[in-house]
Amino acid sequence: MERGHLPIMPQEIIEYLCMSSPELVVDGTSGGGGHTSLLSEAIPHGRVLAFERDPTAAEKLSSRFTGTNVSVIYSSYTGIPAIMEKGSFPQAGGALFDLGLSSIQLDTPDRGFSHRTTGPLDMRFDRSQGKPASEVLRAMTEKQIADAIYRYGEEGRSRAIARAVKQSRRLLTTDDLAEAVRSVVKGNPVKPLARVFQAVRILVNGELDHLEKLLSEMYLWTGSGCRVAVLTFHSLEDRMIKLHFRDSEHFRQNDPPWMLPAAAEKRANPRARSARLRLGVRL
Repeated sequence: MERGHLPIMPQEIIEYLCMSSPELVVDGTSGGGGHTSLLSEAIPHGRVLAFERDPTAAEKLSSRFTGTNVSVIYSSYTGIPAIMEKGSFPQAGGALFDLGLSSIQLDTPDRGFSHRTTGPLDMRFDRSQGKPASEVLRAMTEKQIADAIYRYGEEGRSRAIARAVKQSRRLLTTDDLAEAVRSVVKGNPVKPLARVFQAVRILVNGELDHLEKLLSEMYLWTGSGCRVAVLTFHSLEDRMIKLHFRDSEHFRQNDPPWMLPAAAEKRANPRARSARLRLGVRL
């Protein structure tokens, strides 16, 4: 697996998705390949379609899984319906979506995802598309920035932070954005920094729009009884998954509908601390 990357709740996910040895499992967010590898081993006579939006990660995954039962596809999970139809794949019997960042993004300073490292303020999953966070923020009004921070980061000091961001003489690096946040936050700035960086990342990559599209079209490529597992890391995406499995005419919540990492895993893997595993079943 990618150095520094530990798959979250691996045993729980594999047991849930592969209990009936499905013919095809979709890993919609392959990332560092941790879950993908475990899925491949769990269904040796089946097939895993591994989707990855980040071209750097997709290239590494392709090299790693050459000659295996894993097919790596460079695409956002919003492309699953078209790609499965074009490739004449059978309907999936299992699907996994890990909505968190992988070590490829977090631990690479020049990707600009973390306030803990110095790098260009980029934050794009795919740097061949869209605009970096620095350009996106410069083009926005103070109110638009405040609204984004409040909506996507659920940060109560959004207006003051937005004002500091717009007044910043430089907004080219992660340090520039972090300094703007620190200038208006009294006390420990770690949580506000995490919320602001989360909000900007969601904005730059259109993450909630992608997730809404995924959920609205998931019935097209999942077969009856298909088990779906979604790892969420903040309340916005978790609420979307919860409501979809609860209210959709095509899916129902599993029993139990969600799981949390064990205390031992949280101690061993800090990135598991905010994770929640949502479970659904195709009707």
